[in-house]
Amino acid sequence: MKKVTVIGPGSWGTALSMVLSDNGHEVRIWGNDPQQLSEINEHHTNKKFLPEVVLPEQIKAYESLTEALDGVDTILLVVPTKVIRMVVQQIGKIVTSPVTIVHASKGIEPRTSKRISELIMEEMPVHLLKDIVVLSGPSHAEEVAVRKLTTVTSASINLQAAESI
Repeated sequence: MKKVTVIGPGSWGTALSMVLSDNGHEVRIWGNDPQQLSEINEHHTNKKFLPEVVLPEQIKAYESLTEALDGVDTILLVVPTKVIRMVVQQIGKIVTSPVTIVHASKGIEPRTSKRISELIMEEMPVHLLKDIVVLSGPSHAEEVAVRKLTTVTSASINLQAAESI
């Protein structure tokens, strides 16, 4: 079992949190909307993004990024590309041991046209970065959340890390 923090409680982050929980991992989810996080913890729903879905009770939402990252070995980034740098900088100031960062965000940085993995490498202190893995479709959050058969692809320069994810 891994301890995983999902950064971004939108539809894709929430659906992937469900998959992680279903597979026996300790899942923490962090976002910046206290009402949404309370809803996840108290009602086990995220009606704004997945209105028909009930979340596993084991998924815990955190307002504090420091608490959400405490002791995790894997971080799943599912935030808009335009804020990746800022979020990774915050993560780099909090974690104390190397982590694997998986990103499931789409696109490239608007200003520089850099890939997300490049942004992570630029912003995360190298001694705190175990691996970078990209997770991509073809799949939709709504399908994943209701446990329909779908597929994803993982890629990394470290084949073992990609296979693990």
